[in-house]
Amino acid sequence: MKSKFSSFLWTIIFLSFVLLSSNMVFAQGETFKFRMATLYPRGIGYGEVYSNFAENVKKMSGGRLEIEVIYDGEGVAATEVFSATRTGLVELGAPYQALHAGENPAGVVELGLPGAMADYLQIRSLFNEGGWIEALDEIYAKHNIKYIAEWTSPATYLLTKKPVNSLEDIKKWKLRAPGPYGKMLKNLGASPITMAFGEVYTSLATGVIDGVDGCNIIDHRDGKFYEQAKYLYPLPLAGAQSMPIIANMKAWNKLPADLQEIITMAARWGSDEWAMKSLVWEKKALKEMMDAGVKMSPVPSDVDKAKWLEAGRNVWPEYADKDEGSKRLITIQNDFIKKLDL
Repeated sequence: MKSKFSSFLWTIIFLSFVLLSSNMVFAQGETFKFRMATLYPRGIGYGEVYSNFAENVKKMSGGRLEIEVIYDGEGVAATEVFSATRTGLVELGAPYQALHAGENPAGVVELGLPGAMADYLQIRSLFNEGGWIEALDEIYAKHNIKYIAEWTSPATYLLTKKPVNSLEDIKKWKLRAPGPYGKMLKNLGASPITMAFGEVYTSLATGVIDGVDGCNIIDHRDGKFYEQAKYLYPLPLAGAQSMPIIANMKAWNKLPADLQEIITMAARWGSDEWAMKSLVWEKKALKEMMDAGVKMSPVPSDVDKAKWLEAGRNVWPEYADKDEGSKRLITIQNDFIKKLDL
């Protein structure tokens, strides 16, 4: 495997030249306008990072490549981001893979299964040193998609309308929990429902669902879900979530090499910005929610902790059997964990 550090260093050198040369006559080159479909509605905190990514690409390309950010509900729904990118309706996408499990099962493993690694540096290393980037590049290519970079978010937590005094309480509850999170909660007797982020608030308010997961604390705050659901379960379903930046393969191949490099580096910078903002925003979001009346459900018993962990890990074999891509990612992850003795 080629050294990622060497590749990263040369990319930095190249982009330094681009930035220093930004006043040169780039207008002589061909210009491009891309649209990027995202998973969040306008006004949600993480949308700022998408906008910054687009602005960075514009600056680094000297205006040769402009990206219009399309937020959920403004032409492409969150549930359509993967297919819109695959078909070329948009040139770039930032999908939430749990909403596209039927189209790309391996994406759910990529997102992060319950019981997987939670440390940010370990996750980044799995992608960039452990072999996931190479595997994902091949997996996404089969869908006419170019895989660009991973953006990793904090742990996801279950927010409910009633306190969870024991896991017996959630049996038969209707909970927004897409993909493996839903399967984990189903193992505990709940009734999982898949729905887009923008549908959650109304569904909580009208009693369609009794709680929501697939969201980190920042998402719960930004979506104002805490106004309808006041109880936060202390154990995370997933220790982290990694979501990709992707491109339609045909559109990607039309770009000159320097613009491809600019998008790739801007996406990597976006990944770091996403993580740093997550650290700051998560603490702030939890305080704001608590100040608004959110309470922690009681500390789970040892029995419930064991049930919770078992319900999550029991999802792994099922996803390994989904397709060859899923099996490959899980095998690489297990080998990586053993190699680093994690």
